[in-house]
Amino acid sequence: MKKFFFTFLISILLCSCSEHGSSVVEEYFLRGQEVKIDSANKNIGPKFLFGEILYAWDMNYHGGKLTKNEWQKVDDLLVADEHNELGLMVLSQDSNGDLFVLNRPWMGDKLHSLIKIPHADSIAAVKDQRKWEKYDLKQVPGILTMGSNFKILSDSTILVAGAVSSDLRHVFSIIDFKSQKLIPLDYWPEDGAPTDRDKNMRYEKDCVLLGNGKGKYLYQNGFIPLAFTFNIEGTIVNIQNQLYSSKFIKDVKPTEKLASCANNDRIYMLYRNANSQGGKTKEYVPWIFGNTVEVFDWDGVKQQVIHLDNYGQNIMLSEDGKTLYLISDYSEDIPDCYIYSYDISDLANHPMIDSTEIQKICKSNAEKNLEKYGKNNNVSLKEDDKMVDFELYDYNDKPHHLNEFLGKGKYTILEVSGIGCGPCQAAKPYLEKFYKQYKDKFEMITISTDRVLEWKKKPVGEVSWHEWNDHIMARDIIKKYDIKGIPTFIIIDPKGKILSKSLNLKNFSEALKKLLPAEEVDKVIDFK
Repeated sequence: MKKFFFTFLISILLCSCSEHGSSVVEEYFLRGQEVKIDSANKNIGPKFLFGEILYAWDMNYHGGKLTKNEWQKVDDLLVADEHNELGLMVLSQDSNGDLFVLNRPWMGDKLHSLIKIPHADSIAAVKDQRKWEKYDLKQVPGILTMGSNFKILSDSTILVAGAVSSDLRHVFSIIDFKSQKLIPLDYWPEDGAPTDRDKNMRYEKDCVLLGNGKGKYLYQNGFIPLAFTFNIEGTIVNIQNQLYSSKFIKDVKPTEKLASCANNDRIYMLYRNANSQGGKTKEYVPWIFGNTVEVFDWDGVKQQVIHLDNYGQNIMLSEDGKTLYLISDYSEDIPDCYIYSYDISDLANHPMIDSTEIQKICKSNAEKNLEKYGKNNNVSLKEDDKMVDFELYDYNDKPHHLNEFLGKGKYTILEVSGIGCGPCQAAKPYLEKFYKQYKDKFEMITISTDRVLEWKKKPVGEVSWHEWNDHIMARDIIKKYDIKGIPTFIIIDPKGKILSKSLNLKNFSEALKKLLPAEEVDKVIDFK
């Protein structure tokens, strides 16, 4: 009897602690299984799960099979190039297993195209461009749309978070991609935002649209914890249920955010308000984590609260609805992504665990993640530190490493530069002269900060040293090596110690004089 009463009391206490909503719901604690990730996938962000293909994005989309146990090496699937005109791509899927790719401009308000990839349930099917159906959208009126995804409404229409450029007082629009028409929907909430443009951006940027296949849709805001379900009648948006509510404030700096996924029966909302160590955020940070998932039906009624034993930034749901994936994309102190899978097929048989125990396990796992994925990764390198290696790729996509010339008796020079940087390009002739004369003592690597598409347009063979690109605009390298501007030159000794870090060619030539006679340096780098 005492055991029954204790169990009953714990259940009541747990069911009353939900931060959102007062209804009594069942709460569960789940232990996750770490998904093995191929090393090639570590530095690209998982963005979209379609069947068993998990898509990741680094200016292009790549895809690899995802299971409870592993995420296999990704293949290039949707690559921005002049042939298929793919650029800033957003993905969606319909109930028939077709993948849709909305090609938005990098700048401006004119959409490019919509591509339908039939039966895109395998990597081979996605790669077969002969079966792609392309719809030109260049005649669609200008529209500002910045959502993370969009929804397929019919065989000719899609729903986007976006407004016609000439009238920003709309949150949602329908695009008829066959007739190239734009239909703004009537919904413009009163929330005290200072300007139409400011308000429009806060409602549309990075937001998520989901649906249940029966005419109900979920909107989840990308800035603050705001989510509601709605339907559409003609051009009218009818708000049905408010799952989360929050007021817009000028220059909002959120310490709380949401992530979401759904199927036709349930909506899963990851509530995020912690940093990667599990501590509460007290000021704005771009990388906010969470481990509490609240489950709603499509009538907006909360059904369950699921506490996960790890912190993540996003959640995804398997096609059969039996596995929930918790994902860390990228953060200041955990640059490599990680994925955990959770079995949600039979929650009723999961044991209840005290909330204090939940907090202990989550904290322990957060500390383990920091240790495993690189504690103090946010500490920048300085002179006399040991270099840190990164993987990069040449023009033929062959992998290379920054440390591959160590132990061969040569110094390594890293030149961080970009195609659009005037001083970088002006330095090339002097660097070429220097490298040809001293390549028996120095190896030189240019680390490109450019997007892959622009970088590959550059003629190969302009310089005689190594030019590599990490496919993410050197984001992690710039942070780790504390690059303040370009061109930056880093000299590393044959054993891997950082000797100097110089911004601009003049400072670099002075650093070289510690290794070579000054008069020789002045002869080859005679830019005065």
